[in-house]
Amino acid sequence: MQPIIPTNSSWSRVNLTGFVDPCNGRIIVNTMGKGTSQNFIKQLTLLFEEYKTKTKITLYVDNARWHKTQTVKEWVKNHPSISLEFLPKYAPELNPIERHWWYLRKTTTKNVLFQTIEQCWQAINSHFAELTPEKK
Repeated sequence: MQPIIPTNSSWSRVNLTGFVDPCNGRIIVNTMGKGTSQNFIKQLTLLFEEYKTKTKITLYVDNARWHKTQTVKEWVKNHPSISLEFLPKYAPELNPIERHWWYLRKTTTKNVLFQTIEQCWQAINSHFAELTPEKK
């Protein structure tokens, strides 16, 4: 007998962006509609607001093209407390959030059919809320 695999004909995805604070292990995760300069700047703005009391914030980011646009460079120039440092190309093992994306997929989203994007986002939020220091 052929197994029945449920599917959702209205395929959609949840795009995530995340940052790991190396000082305290805190993980900040947000949704991002699509990888664009404008959406990246929205994420930078959230971090800027979250850490506005800090005089220096260094973000280590991958080499996605939307991290390097003139629009992003202008935003960073206008926010001198934030600097971007680019990780070597093709080196996801150097980016701590990549380990969390792997663990999220492995423990929470792999082979799961969510009925709605909201259910998926809720599962993602629960995953990160339940992380213990040992898992971080």
